[in-house]
Amino acid sequence: MNAEKVLDIVLREMQAYGCGWRNDWSDFDGRQLRGQLIELALWAKKALAEEVVDGDYIEGTKFYEGR
Repeated sequence: MNAEKVLDIVLREMQAYGCGWRNDWSDFDGRQLRGQLIELALWAKKALAEEVVDGDYIEGTKFYEGR
């Protein structure tokens, strides 16, 4: 996957994580956020190396929609 597409997805998902946490600070857990961002970074590295089977990452979006 090209870098521009990966960056677009990473930026979208970072915003979704931020909005999701902002919607409900009551159970904010920095460790969970750290884990979410690490998973996003790992996905981006794999996507850039063409090791990703699924061409999109929507975990942040799903997190936001579930808040």
